[in-house]
Amino acid sequence: MAFVRLLLITLVMAVCGILGATDAVGQSWWVQSADYGAGNQRQDVTNTVRRLVNGPNFRVTNANLGSDPAVGRDKTLRIVAKDSRGNVRDFNYKEGQTVNAQVFTGGPDSGRPGWPGWGGGSGGGGWGGGNPDLRITSAMWGVGRRQQDVTNRLQGMVRNNRLSVKVMPQTMGGDPANGYSKTLTVYYNYGGRSNSKVVPEGAMLTLP
Repeated sequence: MAFVRLLLITLVMAVCGILGATDAVGQSWWVQSADYGAGNQRQDVTNTVRRLVNGPNFRVTNANLGSDPAVGRDKTLRIVAKDSRGNVRDFNYKEGQTVNAQVFTGGPDSGRPGWPGWGGGSGGGGWGGGNPDLRITSAMWGVGRRQQDVTNRLQGMVRNNRLSVKVMPQTMGGDPANGYSKTLTVYYNYGGRSNSKVVPEGAMLTLP
């Protein structure tokens, strides 16, 4: 009897795990930020992960992520992702594990239903469909998990469908990661087409 109960519990846990994984895969998530390492020895790999998820599934290795920020230690890849409803969650992968790239196919310029710019007539906020105006669909300023949403701030700086600003704490409205080199990641729509741009701190952002 005890064996049967244990078997039933194991089956229930397995089913719950599968349903949870299916739910994550069924949604389209956008990589907001990503870091790799152990403890306080972590490296920002956001741009690397965004490139990798555009291809096939990949393993969490030093070679794929570009470096070994914590030599001799067991490392993890942490991806902070957002869905089309604005929900944010962490995805954690141990070194050697495989990342399902299909989970991270969302984003403001992904063309997926529910995301801005997909052109389906709902959930996109009207960003697609040939709108000639310059629209900032998403803008994040910071490094790793220390991110500040500056979408509305940048949209307010647009003049005559043009935007030109130096990327620094004073213009971005704050410093979410004092002492760290930050980047500004902007997704925008212009002339009915979606684009993106990543600008390092201290450089000029010029759109379109």
